[in-house]
Amino acid sequence: MSAGLQPEELFQAARTRAAQMDVGRGDAVVERIRASASALFTRIPEPPVYRRAEDPSRKAAQALLPEMEKVLAEALAAGRDPSMAPALEKLVAALLAHGEALCHTAGGRLEAAETAWRRAQELERAAHPTRHLVTSPPRPPPVFDKTSGGSRYDPRPAPQASVKLVCPNTGCKRVGDYAFLTNHAYNRFVCPVCGTPFLAYFGELRGLEVEVRRSSKRYFFTVDEVGSTNSSRIEFEEASGQEFPAARRDLLGFLYTEARELKVVVNLTNQRLMWVSPASSCFVATVAFGEGAPELVAFRAYRDDVLRKSVLGRGFIRGYYRFGPDVARWVSRRPVARSGVRWMLRQVHDRLTRGGFS
Repeated sequence: MSAGLQPEELFQAARTRAAQMDVGRGDAVVERIRASASALFTRIPEPPVYRRAEDPSRKAAQALLPEMEKVLAEALAAGRDPSMAPALEKLVAALLAHGEALCHTAGGRLEAAETAWRRAQELERAAHPTRHLVTSPPRPPPVFDKTSGGSRYDPRPAPQASVKLVCPNTGCKRVGDYAFLTNHAYNRFVCPVCGTPFLAYFGELRGLEVEVRRSSKRYFFTVDEVGSTNSSRIEFEEASGQEFPAARRDLLGFLYTEARELKVVVNLTNQRLMWVSPASSCFVATVAFGEGAPELVAFRAYRDDVLRKSVLGRGFIRGYYRFGPDVARWVSRRPVARSGVRWMLRQVHDRLTRGGFS
């Protein structure tokens, strides 16, 4: 695309492309487009304040124009479906404004670029679902001392947001409604079903990196704490092979047991969650044979080399990592069951060994 591209030319190209696209239907499509737009927004440069030769912002804007056309076309194509149009309406408006800003930046029209870029920032914030989640209802004005002009005791309750969380404690995992203080990143809750406390850390996603390893993924979350200007980085290894869709500015909840063990990550914007399964977890086999037993090598090799390569196998892994700890705890308390499980797994282990998994 040329540096002299006008916004309407970009939009017309996107509309023409959208007319020939079939992006599918459903919430998964909306989430995919939202994630693509969010990733694009993070790379859009702020327009320069003055003209100069070989300006890097102009070059960056020029390089992003093809991606902007593609993402905008996908959003317009999905928006033709009445069931998805409401969820994408504000996102399309933000894409159009950012596209206008990119065209003007690439073309060196800096005053128009600045105006469009600022409008795009506002539309991007308005398009994000989290903004509506944490918005507090109107509240009465503060109480002031008319004589001194200072604030007296303010009886108003602290702002709260209602969210759905899952109890991270083993053996419960019940979903319920919880209210958390939006001016505090850390909150402590008590599950109304099992009565066990758990901890939650809330933050807006700034960036997510995923390092894919042979038998696990390592997640690196950078989040802005709710209620403060602090940022933090949360990293952990996860072995179940789950997918966790998340985009910039999504509101995330990291759920811990009182022993400070991370169990669940919840995306409160799209209601997706990920149970954190350590890479070394082999719950039932560990109870049967003991930690560090040589039999565990074969089971993990079969998991990595066979199960992970099929849809059915990955489904089995997800179910095992979700319910395995409960089964292992039940087995560990029953010597007869433990002996029976050990005998059964030994037969499986023998077959795996003969198949080369050792």
